[in-house]
Amino acid sequence: MEFSHSQLKTLLTDARRILLTGSEAASLDVLATALAWAIFLTKEKKDFDLVFANTKNKLNFIKLPYKVETDLQPQGKFQILLDISKTKVKQLSYDVKEDNLVIDIIPEQGVFTDQDVTSKNTDYLYDLILVFGASNLNVLGDTFLKHTEFFYQTKIINLDRTLVNENFGALNIVDTTATSLGEMSYEFLKENLDKDMATALLTSMIAATNSFQSAQVKPQTLEIASALLVAGADRTKIIEFLYRTKDIAMLKTWGKVLARLQKKTSILFSYLEHQEKNHLPEDFLDLIKNLILTTPNTDIAIIFYQLDFETTEVWLYSKANINAVDLSREWTGLGDKNFVKFLLTSNLKDSQEIVLVELKNKLSLINRA
Repeated sequence: MEFSHSQLKTLLTDARRILLTGSEAASLDVLATALAWAIFLTKEKKDFDLVFANTKNKLNFIKLPYKVETDLQPQGKFQILLDISKTKVKQLSYDVKEDNLVIDIIPEQGVFTDQDVTSKNTDYLYDLILVFGASNLNVLGDTFLKHTEFFYQTKIINLDRTLVNENFGALNIVDTTATSLGEMSYEFLKENLDKDMATALLTSMIAATNSFQSAQVKPQTLEIASALLVAGADRTKIIEFLYRTKDIAMLKTWGKVLARLQKKTSILFSYLEHQEKNHLPEDFLDLIKNLILTTPNTDIAIIFYQLDFETTEVWLYSKANINAVDLSREWTGLGDKNFVKFLLTSNLKDSQEIVLVELKNKLSLINRA
């Protein structure tokens, strides 16, 4: 992985406050790596926040005082904008009445309407963004979609390992040969390793490689894992967390997914009924990836989630050489190369028929090419 350590160090040193974020469908690889960087930034006495849309901290077995927020809150000015292109302002005054700020505006001529008034938040706390595991900014979900101006105006360090990364950062650290973001981060963070940071990085590597069973694992990967163990990484706790600790509700929900699992050609699919999403295992994305890897002749896995009777959310997972974004383009799927989701305004049964027929045809063309 070729990038300038000095450029990365300069960006981090110059920053006042840093936002750490990533895909709203954040895998354990992403979250564990972000946590390792949070530990590093703490050592560097840097202010930062961890914000992942629709994601809670799944790594509570590492006892650290960091809270993962789900919403990015603007700090600073709240602006009210009045369009005066057609009507000019003659006089402006304001007053505070009880709990209301009342602004009086008198036009020179004509009238102002509510369509002439808009508002926005400005001046965010952060002057640097560190994005983990996102091929493009849209996959951050509401963290980006509700704050696009902030992202476009702020320097970004883009840390990713997908082939389709759009290089949206001021510094793009993209290594498509890496097995995990933890492996990518090790070279920069290794001089500052402590037990917790080593545990976070090793968690990333174990989760991303299915405990080093992935075909991508290289001798260098195992050397880094060994170095992390020497630095104090708690492998026992990691294995206990990843593979042995699931509460009953989570196990029941995962059991339902497996019981409903079907296969048509190279497509695995299952479904969740309304409210069952609330009890998904925290490593659900990684479990689905493992299903694809361990089921012969499988290209994609699909979970159909019933939001209500006439609305179905579709989660599409693909293996490394299949582009999920391309497969779901007609449904405007949001995500990255190996995971997208989209909505269909049809019931669960109809949605399955629509999607399965279309994707079967597309995969047939791909596999014949």
